[in-house]
Order: sequence, then C-alpha cells, then structure tokens
Amino acid sequence: MCRHLAYLGPPTTLGEVLLAPEHSLFEQSWAPRLQRHGTVNADGFGFGWYPPAGDGAAEDGSAEDGSAEDGEVRGTDGEAEVPLPARYRRALPIWADPDLPDLARTLRSHAFLAAVRSATDGTGREAAAAAPFREGRWLFSHNGAVRDWARLPLDGTGLEPADLLGLEAHVDSALLWALVARRLRQGEPAGLALAGVVRRVAEARPEARLNLLLTDGSTVAAIRHGDTLWYRAAPGRVLVASEPDRAGPVTPGGLPQGLTDDWHEVPDHSLLLASPGSVRIVPLRAAAPRPRPLPPYRPHENGPHRMNDRFTLERRLPRDFFDATLRADVLQGLAEPPRTLPPKWFYDERGSRLFEEITRLPEYYPTRAEQEILTRRAPDIARATRARSLVELGSGSSRKTRLLLDALTAAGTLQRYTPLDVSDSALTEAGEALGRDYPALRISAVVTDFEHDLALTDEPGPRLVAFLGGTLGNLDTDGRTAFYGALRRTLSADDTLLLGADLVKDPAVLVAAYDDSQGVTAAFDKNVLNVLNRELDAGFDPDAFDHLAVWNTAEERIEMRLRSRAQQQVPVKALDLTLDLEAGEEIRTEISVKFRREGLTAELDAAGFTVRHWWTDAAGRFALLLAVPSR
Repeated sequence: MCRHLAYLGPPTTLGEVLLAPEHSLFEQSWAPRLQRHGTVNADGFGFGWYPPAGDGAAEDGSAEDGSAEDGEVRGTDGEAEVPLPARYRRALPIWADPDLPDLARTLRSHAFLAAVRSATDGTGREAAAAAPFREGRWLFSHNGAVRDWARLPLDGTGLEPADLLGLEAHVDSALLWALVARRLRQGEPAGLALAGVVRRVAEARPEARLNLLLTDGSTVAAIRHGDTLWYRAAPGRVLVASEPDRAGPVTPGGLPQGLTDDWHEVPDHSLLLASPGSVRIVPLRAAAPRPRPLPPYRPHENGPHRMNDRFTLERRLPRDFFDATLRADVLQGLAEPPRTLPPKWFYDERGSRLFEEITRLPEYYPTRAEQEILTRRAPDIARATRARSLVELGSGSSRKTRLLLDALTAAGTLQRYTPLDVSDSALTEAGEALGRDYPALRISAVVTDFEHDLALTDEPGPRLVAFLGGTLGNLDTDGRTAFYGALRRTLSADDTLLLGADLVKDPAVLVAAYDDSQGVTAAFDKNVLNVLNRELDAGFDPDAFDHLAVWNTAEERIEMRLRSRAQQQVPVKALDLTLDLEAGEEIRTEISVKFRREGLTAELDAAGFTVRHWWTDAAGRFALLLAVPSR
C-alpha cells in the first residue's frame, strides 16, 4: 500500500507538514497504524509544492543529478503564464535521503502533496513510479493496488493499449493518473474525474484499492475506496491524510484515541472535496455488477425480465400493491374530514387518456413550457452531465424524454435509459417504441412506486435522474423532504438531478390551467370516483360532485377538489365503509405546489443539493434546473 497527504493553508515549511507531527508521514513510512496492506513503505517517496508565482520549480524526480526543470507553463510568445507545482521524488526510503532535512527546513508553500510508497508486486521501483504524478497545475497520488492493471479494458476511456507504452512508469498508479488527467483535460471537475475513473476501474476490478488524492494548489479532491482516509480542517486550512498524524494511546484496533476534536474519518466509498477551511463528503455509488442473463418476460411476475436483447422490465411491486395501497389511502384519507386522496389514483386507462388531452389544452401551459426549455437546453444538459445513464422518475409515455435521449446520444455518452413508473403497460409500450428508434440504447424499465422505492441499481454512471412535468408539486413540504432525502441517499458524486418545477404566477392563469373551459379537467378529476367505484365497489355518483380549482395563497399551491352538491351517503362496500358527506363538503384530490427560485433553491440546499443551472421558458412560467449532490 502507501500513505499520502495533502495540505492547503497559510504558507509553512515542508518540515511542519512532513516531519514535525507526532505521527508524521515520515514516521508512517515505517510505522503506519491504520495501513491494511503491507507494513513498511520503503519503496520510494515524493512530495510536490506550489512555489510563488515567478519562482522556478525544481524537480529531482528520476534524474540522479538533481537537475532543475522549468516550473512554468509558457504561452506561444514564450512568456511565463502559470506557475507549475514542483516535485521531488526518490527511489529510496524517505528516512534514507540525506538531503531531506535541508529541504524540509527551507521549502515553504501554501500547498503540499506528499506520499511514501510500498510497491505493488510486479511494478517498477524507479523514482518515476513514486507520487506525486503531475500535469499542468495538478498533483496526483494513488494509495492502493489494481490487479493485472496492464490488461484493464480501456474502451470508452479515450486511451489505447499503445498508450501504456508512454506511461511515466510501469505502475498501476501511472495508468490511473493517465485516466484522470485525460478527464481533467476535457474539462471535468476534479471530483467527477476521480469518481468516474474509480467507477470504471472498480467495474473491471472489483477488488481494486483506489484511494486517490488530487490537488491544484487551491482545492483537494480525494477518494476513499478500500483503505483509510481522514481530514482535519480549521479556518483557512485543511489537511487530508491516509491516517491522523497524532501519537499517544491507541485503541485495540490501532486507532489513536481522542481524535474527535479535530480529525474526522471519511467513510469508505466516498469522495472528499476540500478547500482551506471547507470540506464536503459525497458518497460514491458502488460499481455495477456484471449483468446476468434474464428470464423471459411473464406478466405479473416480480423481478427482472428480458423483453428483447436490449429491453428489460423489472417488476418491484407486490401483486396486491394497487389494491392494498388504494384501500389504505381511502381509509386514511376519506373516512373522516378533511377528506383527501392522492392524485396517483387519477391515472387508470381513461384518466391517462384525459390527461394527455389536458396537455394539449390552450389553458394548460406546463407541458408546452417544459418542452420549450428542453428543446433549447437539452444539448447544454448533455454537455454538463456527460451522462451514461438517463433515469426518469414517473416516466409515463416518455415523450419529452426523447429530447434528452437525442442530446445525450449526439454527445456520444448515453448507454442506458431507466424509466421508473407504476404502469407496466406504459413502460412496455414506451420501451418497445424507444427500442425501435434508438437501436444502440439499452432500456431497463422498472415498475415501482418511486415515492416508496427509489433504490437505483446498476446503471453505469454518471447518471442523470430526471423528474419532469412539475410532479414535484404534488408533494407537500414533508413529502418533498422525504423525497429529497431518499434521492440524495441513492445518488453518487458524479450524478445529476434534472428537476421540473412550475413557478408562482397570476392566480387566474393557474386556476384556468386546472379548470379549463372545455371541462376536460373536471372529467379527469371526477374520474377518480369511477376508479373507487370499480376497484372498491363504491357508490359514488360523479354527477353529484362539482370540480373546483382553488388557489391556496398561504401555501402557494393549486388545490383540486370535488364538492358534494347535496348531503349524501356513499357506500364503499369493499371496505365496509359508508361516507356521510354534507352539502358543500369537499374532497381534495390534488395539490400542485408552485415554486419561487429562492425558496426551491434553499429547499434543495437543505437536502444536500446544489443548483448549478436554472432555466425557464421565455415567459418565465416554468423552470428546469440541474442540481448536484453537495454533501
């Protein structure tokens, strides 16, 4: 294995970072406490630092004479533009270098990256094999091992097998750095670059230990994957290390006691993003298991089923899901006032047809507004996310999704589409149609209720999770908080959320959108009574109710209600229940919350998401936003 660290903060000497601490990296070279593989790190060492602008950057690297390298990036006119970090690397134990004490005493910088090395069997032991590796302003270290690294599949990485011959050293770390550096050159943020490489390598080598450390002198990105990682942060400074540098009593497991005041352990399979005084931890999604052959599709059986070579359908809902859930919703929502029903019961076959008709009404703007944004911004979304998988929550017919599929396909990243919906018939119809139109796309449909089951599985990352249509507004504050939490727990560091949200506007426009002049929305609203009559042997007369659309000013939401025209008793025989409704009593059948930018952004921030992009249609009626996990 190895040990490594990165420091950002006020300028200090190398000795203060590398030698002075009680359990310094220097001591960890022969007496590591938390190292899980190997006991001595004596196969080389190195450190890098960032000199002040204008200073030369010396590298001793593999050169035995200690000759200096130019430490600046130069423009086409030969003038210095950006100072490069300097490196010092040796192919001997750190304690055996006679020059280290002088360097440690005199070198000063605001940023250091250092490592001591225990070579993996079969890899080189030359100085060039020691971290840090470097390109431009970046310094990189790998703590771990990748079995049979020279035979890693390189398809889709931009590297060719011949590129292995040009590696700085014949070691797994050099290949990992080549993969990371290529992503950085393409403009990927540091965290996404590390997470993407870890996922690709772990898919091919599940047992690989991939603890990566990367800095540009102002930020640090690190991944814990298979060993240990800790950090200590204070105002204006941060130290990230394989293990704490504190000595003293230890626990039975070798852990120094009393670390909670300043040292914090990073969970395994996590990404750390740090700047001086600030640290964020983002969980990484586990690498996808190798796909297994699926059985042929049999309706009403749970589990994954193969529809054809590129289309699978997985049923996660139990056979009695709809009946049991409908019964529970009616007993909970209708038995006593105030009476409510969740809007998902609108969507039987007739209700789905009525809603498709609603989306074409002149008063109903949300579908057209969202389509306008997607038409204009889908290429931007594809560039920003580089998604290999598109996951859609509540996909339905997947009509609008085609704009995203087209853009991601054109960008050359898309491999899989995973729609989630409660309707297996809608998923089957949409999956078969998309399979014909996108012959290279794998479609993995899931029949589930995402409000209760949001466990995503083995989609290749990065993933773009789309929740479109303003459906977020059907959830109240508590429901949205629970949804954000479940989604945040299932997303990885390089995943992105694409969220559609209807915005607050003139109440007259909103009411008209939910109470159209042709009465289509009224028929849609009353259709839920037909569902109850059919499924629960109820006795509702839809004509005995009026449809209402009401703007709730305090909650900033539209509420659809059914108002009883007269006093009536309605039996629900399947539940042995009778509803006593007064004249004018209402059943609330839907809420549709409307949002303001500052409120929704704050809501997402509190749930662990950072909004990166916010787009609206030309009239400012509807918004699409891209958000990423922020902790």
